[in-house]
Amino acid sequence: MKLKHFALGLFFLLNYPLTLEAQLSPGPLAEPHAHLSGFTNCLTCHTWGSKDLSPKCLECHTPIQTRIEDELGFHGNLEENDCLACHTDHMDRNFEMIHWEPSQKDFDHLQTGYELEGQHLKLNCNECHKSEFIISEDVLEYATSLKTSDVLSSTFLGLGSDCANCHADVHANEFVDQTCDDCHSENNWDDARDNYDHDFDTNFPLRGAHKQLECEKCHTASQEVVGEFQAQQFTGLKFNLCTNCHQDQHKGSFGSNCLKCHTESTFKQEDVAGAFNHQVTRYPLVGKHAIVECELCHTSKDRFKLASSFDQCSDCHIDNHEGIFQKPDRDNSCDQCHSVRGFFPPLFGVIEHRNTRFAIDGAHLAQPCIFCHQQDFEPVYRWEPLACQSCHTTVHGEQFTGYQQNGNWCESCHRTSDWADLSFDHNSTLFPLTGKHEKLDCSACHVSNVEITQYEDTDSSCNDCHSDIHSKQFEEQICEDCHSTQHWKIPEFDHFSLTEFPLDGQHQDLACGQCHKFELLLNTIRFKPIPHKCQDCHSFGDFKR
Repeated sequence: MKLKHFALGLFFLLNYPLTLEAQLSPGPLAEPHAHLSGFTNCLTCHTWGSKDLSPKCLECHTPIQTRIEDELGFHGNLEENDCLACHTDHMDRNFEMIHWEPSQKDFDHLQTGYELEGQHLKLNCNECHKSEFIISEDVLEYATSLKTSDVLSSTFLGLGSDCANCHADVHANEFVDQTCDDCHSENNWDDARDNYDHDFDTNFPLRGAHKQLECEKCHTASQEVVGEFQAQQFTGLKFNLCTNCHQDQHKGSFGSNCLKCHTESTFKQEDVAGAFNHQVTRYPLVGKHAIVECELCHTSKDRFKLASSFDQCSDCHIDNHEGIFQKPDRDNSCDQCHSVRGFFPPLFGVIEHRNTRFAIDGAHLAQPCIFCHQQDFEPVYRWEPLACQSCHTTVHGEQFTGYQQNGNWCESCHRTSDWADLSFDHNSTLFPLTGKHEKLDCSACHVSNVEITQYEDTDSSCNDCHSDIHSKQFEEQICEDCHSTQHWKIPEFDHFSLTEFPLDGQHQDLACGQCHKFELLLNTIRFKPIPHKCQDCHSFGDFKR
């Protein structure tokens, strides 16, 4: 009977294979297992009398079996090895054989033994799980053995956990003895710039101003470009001398130990406690020299050349006097007037000025030097001739040029104590001052003529200054016949000698106004001619004998 049944089954298998397979198989195999299609290949995966396919799966998928045995990765950490819990088949040729719980996007990657952190959490699976990133030899050998299936493009196995397995080494093997996380983090690749401990991890601790520098300031050399990235060279730099990075502005004049004068905090001397002691040099700094910037003396050309000349002030300072005080053989004459405490005020004072051709006195003592020693914004220290008009503008025009002696003539009237304090002796002129004239201001007689006050050729007649209140009655006479400079009023008129009408008798006691009356036509008092007859003044009335 059994033989009969076997023969019948063999008959159907041979004559109706497609019909039998369709009755026994739940559906077409997925693409990775498509090469196992066919009724005769069922036992490759299935075992008679058992629903558990795991033993057969692991016989074929050896990389997974290895990880289960070594308890590595996702499969090695499963409590039960039931392949059908996550994988199934016979659903369709394009069916995805992996069942993700809860989904591929929400898969807990920690179950694989590699926790995703930082920027890795934002990546899609296929950004890391690429065939070119697979490095496990067993996975690569397995993929080679299955030529009918593209294992490397579909597997999640075989990736390394080192950064360099996925990321290009932009440092060109500079840090083969270190790991990437010594400097970088998964949150931000550039964290190394801020978090790197240069003091602890290198032989060059950063101090002072070095702490504030960007990495590129010292690490100037760059590695070759890798993709979109280019890194600086970080190893192999020389740092035993400051001149490895800094240019020696002194050109070796002071040796290689920069710390004798400078610190890492600042190169500027004024900011450095215990800075370079200039007092030990051939030129100790005193006065203003002690507070000036080094560059003012040590210029860019041969800044600190030891053979530089500095024994003359003019070696550094411009001679504003254009050499007029310079003596032969580089005699340093600047210190006769100036000192290192400052160019101003000068040391050349009143006492020293007495030894010159122009001793200072009077109002000149109160004038700043610049008032005399600068003209048209240019310094002046020599005058030819040395006269008042060299500084002062004359207000007299050319009236007194005839009185000049060696260019000096102002002193005849003026004094240095006060320009208005005149010492002129008017008695030396043709018009000596007497009486009221002595008390008058000069301007009362010497009036301004447009631009200048006229002194020379001044008319000395009374009428030139005084108005003729007599309406020309005395044109043939002079004022002095009646008046004097002492007082304008006539003190005692000599009527006997000066007139044709001598006063005698009772006439002597009369007031002038009794005879000399105001006359409208003259608009003044009539003095001459005066009638001399008695009846011209007296009325006798009717006289009877």
